[in-house]
Amino acid sequence: MLPMASANVLVVSDRPETQQGFASVLGQCGLAPIAASTAHEAAAIMSLRPLSLIFCSDELPGGGIEHLIRQTSRQSAKVPVVVVSRFDDWKRYLDYLQVGAFDYVLYPPSGDEIQRVVQNALRPGHVRK
Repeated sequence: MLPMASANVLVVSDRPETQQGFASVLGQCGLAPIAASTAHEAAAIMSLRPLSLIFCSDELPGGGIEHLIRQTSRQSAKVPVVVVSRFDDWKRYLDYLQVGAFDYVLYPPSGDEIQRVVQNALRPGHVRK
């Protein structure tokens, strides 16, 4: 069973099929998926509603993923950001963790992988530094 049922989870990707795939898995987990296509759109959503988790593609048009990660790190309720990447690159992984990402998963993640990340990010007592 996943923690925090009905939690808002933001999925940031410019690919509708990615948004739909995540929405399907997250919805089956009892979570409330919200889609954004750009980092700017994601920032606007973040200012309007509480979020429990963010999955974000590292290939957004216009970039902005590092700014988005830093923005969530500065909030009082720190929202874990999971980078979703097509690149199996150790340096990229470490760079994103260094700026504050919670995790880094390869695209396309399986439903089980998405559930594992959600469980780790939303587990009771999890405190993001």
